[in-house]
Amino acid sequence: MKLQPTLAQAMAPPEYPTSADYTLRAANAVLAVDLSGVPVTRVSQFAVGWLRAAFEQSRVIAMLTASELGHAAAPNRRAFWELVIRMLWLEDMPQADRAKAADTMLDYDRTNETKTDKYMRDNGLPSDIDVAEMEAFFLDVSEDKLIKDGVNTLTHAVKGAGRNLWMVYRLWRADSTWSHATGFLAGHYAPTNDDDTMGSGKPPQIDLDLEAHKTAAIVLTATVADILKAEGATDELAAAPMAAYFGANSV
Repeated sequence: MKLQPTLAQAMAPPEYPTSADYTLRAANAVLAVDLSGVPVTRVSQFAVGWLRAAFEQSRVIAMLTASELGHAAAPNRRAFWELVIRMLWLEDMPQADRAKAADTMLDYDRTNETKTDKYMRDNGLPSDIDVAEMEAFFLDVSEDKLIKDGVNTLTHAVKGAGRNLWMVYRLWRADSTWSHATGFLAGHYAPTNDDDTMGSGKPPQIDLDLEAHKTAAIVLTATVADILKAEGATDELAAAPMAAYFGANSV
């Protein structure tokens, strides 16, 4: 017997309901995992923090895709791809280097915050950035050029990684075009016709069926498991996000 589609399924483009629903269920399941038992180290904090940030973006991407607004989710996809690259970059390096890499990234962030504070004060704007407090925080910054370059530039992180991250990087670059005030973005939202009249449009949607997103999410949870196990988490706890991801769509 052939079942009739629901009204929502009939009205929505065929690739949206299943992929978006799958992505949203998986993201909610991963974000619900209790990781309070993970041993606290700088590296485990980065891993858990980036994991949660990535799946928050995943939730937004799924909801926008389901609402036929996936073309407007480029900034969210871009953030998701970048978080995946960063997690793989961290896991790819020797375990002994990870803590220094994390501290080097914090030092880079601290430098940028200090510049922001100076800019605001120089231009008569209020700033609540406590530069003294940040500078008092000890960081074991790496002197390894490969790590420092990888921290400073995502491209260098991709180039320096021992694994092939170029496919995810290509997706990151593609979504970067539609995440900023570019001429291409203006042209897609306001195309001109042959008679010089102003039209209306929208930018292309990268990863329309969310298949690349799904693959990246699976790799992300597996990578986090490896990092957390190396930081002293039990096998079961380290693998909990990945188990939650698959369990959310096993019914």
